[in-house]
Amino acid sequence: MNTLKKTLELIDFIVKSPEGLTVSEIARKFNMSISNTYKYLTILEESGYLIRNSEKKYKPGFKLVEYGSIILRKIDLREIAHPYIVDLAKKTGETIHLILKENQVGIYIDKIEGFNSLPMISRIGMKVDLYCTSSGKAILAFLPGEELNRYLNSVKLIPKTSHTIIDKKKLLTELNKIKKEGFAVDNEENEIGIKCVAVPIFNHIGYPIAAISITGPAQRMTEEKISFFVPILKEASIYISHKLGFRDLGGGA
Repeated sequence: MNTLKKTLELIDFIVKSPEGLTVSEIARKFNMSISNTYKYLTILEESGYLIRNSEKKYKPGFKLVEYGSIILRKIDLREIAHPYIVDLAKKTGETIHLILKENQVGIYIDKIEGFNSLPMISRIGMKVDLYCTSSGKAILAFLPGEELNRYLNSVKLIPKTSHTIIDKKKLLTELNKIKKEGFAVDNEENEIGIKCVAVPIFNHIGYPIAAISITGPAQRMTEEKISFFVPILKEASIYISHKLGFRDLGGGA
């Protein structure tokens, strides 16, 4: 077991090194002899877990990349997020949505109705526009700049209600505010009488792949109530994003 633990520690140390490490650097870190360290590294190199470059520095090998790709393909966002969505519905009494970004739209992939919620037209599998929903705006706000510009230049901002933001400059101002505060509000922009508050969910590289929202009737979703919901939403987002491999949530979410 000690050998296995040492091997895993070696791999972790090398993976997290930005420029690779020499045998002596690794040996010094783990208080090991050069010869013993070399034995570990040779086995890991022969197995494909490490590679040694022309400067004789060890770096992560393609076997680790292969494993990473396999793990990412097997991650089920809905399965990971579902317990947190159920918990949010219990805590708030309102309807909770999980929306996945799919190209230039969002798709409902989970929905839980709370004890206090009203019937809504939303359903799992239904597509929604990003620019006029809280979940969609939460995602847009954290997109890379180039991708956001492509979205704004290709999507026609059609008014769903009298509150829908259809001016690109005003929408950008709104998105900048959302990114700063870490949450988005749909102020009856998609459906009259319905207000929502949402936060983004990030994957292992910090990309906003989805969002979770709390939805309720406008008269009940007051500023005070939204202020109460935001930290609960952010906490759920942190847990879900962490399980997707993301570690740095310094962007406000």
